[in-house]
Amino acid sequence: MSKSPAEYVNPYIGTIGHLLTSTRPVTALPHSWARIFPTVTPNVMDYYTAEKVSSFPAGPVEITFAPDCACSAESAVSRFDVAAVDSHPYSLSVYLEDTDVTVHGTTSMHGFLYRSEGAGKLFLRARDARFTQTENALLVEAPEGRDGRRAFLRVNLSCPCSAEIREGEAVLSGLSPVCELRASMSYISHEKAAEIYDRELSGENFASLSAASKAVWEDLLGRVRISGGTEDQKTAYYTALYRSFGKMFDYGEYGSYYSGYDGQIHDGEFYTTDQLWDSFRSMHPLQLLLEPDRHAVMLQSYADMYTQSGAMPSFPSPDGDRPCMLGFHAASLFADALAKGIPADFETAYRGIRRNATEISMLPWVGDRPAGELEKCYYEKGFYPALEEGQKEWIADAHSFERRQAVAVTLEHAYDDWCAAQLAKKLGYDEDYALFMNRAKNYRNVYNREIGFMAPKNAAGKWITPYDPMRGGGQGGRAYFAECNAYTFNFSVWHDVEGLAQLMGGPDAMADRLDELFTTPAPGKYGFLDQFPDSTGLMGMFCMGNEPSFHIPYFYNYIGRPWMTQRRLRAIMDLWFTNSPLGICGDEDSGAMSSWFAFSALGLYPVCPGKPDYALSSPLFDEIRIKVPDGTFTIRAEGAGQGLRYIQSASLNGKPYDRPFLTHRDLTAGGELTLEMGSRPNKTWGVNTAG
Repeated sequence: MSKSPAEYVNPYIGTIGHLLTSTRPVTALPHSWARIFPTVTPNVMDYYTAEKVSSFPAGPVEITFAPDCACSAESAVSRFDVAAVDSHPYSLSVYLEDTDVTVHGTTSMHGFLYRSEGAGKLFLRARDARFTQTENALLVEAPEGRDGRRAFLRVNLSCPCSAEIREGEAVLSGLSPVCELRASMSYISHEKAAEIYDRELSGENFASLSAASKAVWEDLLGRVRISGGTEDQKTAYYTALYRSFGKMFDYGEYGSYYSGYDGQIHDGEFYTTDQLWDSFRSMHPLQLLLEPDRHAVMLQSYADMYTQSGAMPSFPSPDGDRPCMLGFHAASLFADALAKGIPADFETAYRGIRRNATEISMLPWVGDRPAGELEKCYYEKGFYPALEEGQKEWIADAHSFERRQAVAVTLEHAYDDWCAAQLAKKLGYDEDYALFMNRAKNYRNVYNREIGFMAPKNAAGKWITPYDPMRGGGQGGRAYFAECNAYTFNFSVWHDVEGLAQLMGGPDAMADRLDELFTTPAPGKYGFLDQFPDSTGLMGMFCMGNEPSFHIPYFYNYIGRPWMTQRRLRAIMDLWFTNSPLGICGDEDSGAMSSWFAFSALGLYPVCPGKPDYALSSPLFDEIRIKVPDGTFTIRAEGAGQGLRYIQSASLNGKPYDRPFLTHRDLTAGGELTLEMGSRPNKTWGVNTAG
């Protein structure tokens, strides 16, 4: 490669959203909450179109760099040229045109270092903060969450200055033309912030700290080495890999941490901040593959969050669980770890997972509320009941906007129940295993054979009528689905693709339904996207821009048509994942979208977390070397980087290989998968789907 992996990263990919949220360029170490980016104003939707910078963050503190003048923080807002920003995972440099100030930034795991050129004054602002000047540092204590969580910062400057402390603000003036600001942060105490400063920032300058940060990124991103393909494809790939390791955030502070789940300080390591509905599909499996030791700590953190709060979280934040989206997908994390040999406290985790599955409301966006009549219907009849068209909601806990999402709830909890069953079997809970395996078949109860779609039922078990699989369910389809329609959720059965195919009428029938998904046009994109704004990246009714679609192109592998998986995926990747501000076709969702591409470009994908295998497809590159615990696993696909997309034949460690799947054991043991590529499909390779 002409550049190193970290040098390929372009944080401005995706900074224009296709409809909803764009990304923003972030400088930070992997899994660190200490993140740097220009705070732009006004608060534009598309970061790439921003023209003015107001400040830069240091945790809850916003820092404004100003010239040595009698100005305010508001008047120091400056234009900047986004095309001239030097942005990397490990450093950031921005020239502020109106104030003639250049700001450089880099981070440690718990700290920030800014180097200013031309700034004579700094404004440090944080709402409801207490600023205290000591002989050696400026101390800041600021709220950064609910339930009493506070951040403690220690700020030091490399040059002399005078300080004026006001309410919620400190003004540092008289700076040298070149000055460095170092800020360490703790959620425990000022004393811990001082310890962090000594460990991470003392004696460092911008050059040394950014070099150390770059070395961390080179080690992580270098666990995947690619050759072949274009420079733009390499940039898109390593940028996706970089975005796949933002969360979960590491809140450990050298042997201790503050937990928002019980408001206490504990010994040990701790990770939180996750979006499980988004991240369980490919982000966590990617981290499991490339960071197995760190992933084990994340799993322990989930178990700790359960023991500290009494509930297994689904969208953990630093201040406790956030009731977002649907499903109890922590079950997926632990089932995947079990299948792939990652150590975890499965017993403790299972207690939390079982409680969620048998005692907690399944309503989307509700959180830890007792199960009620809707859950009783799921437990006893095997489906989550929907309201009739126009029927008024009577369940007090139901979210007025998110609604019941009844079909999606049935499908995703059937998968979670399957995951719980795998854990129950491992732990010897035979009755639980039988219970959850039976519930894993609940997806069958919402498939209407007469119309060929997943569909809603009322509590009496009768199909809701009238029902439109394309436009039914209101805004985002939320009466029945979650952000997508029945065309997408028809395939939300990860754990039993073969059973779903049988339900649809067999492999040929499923192939027809898959083709229909990719070829049925939206009935006028304006009206369709107004109803389904999350369904961007459209190819027919297939929406690459939202997580429920991630696994669908790989389903052809399960029905003896792997060449169609290869065709669909190369078209998707070539169209929607590019080195461009428009290079991510939907909400990034903190690494979820990027991790799909980071896997798929390798020709691998974990269709069902909880099973120890990966679906195979066409890589983007001629050669891929993946660092695994026992060495290196190499994928050779000569010509793939020049556009050859169809696998003609394959060999694994020198022996002919005809399955369109690869086991986790084969991958992590090291070895070599060789793919002979061609420009036309070979419809005889990979039709063997047997284990």
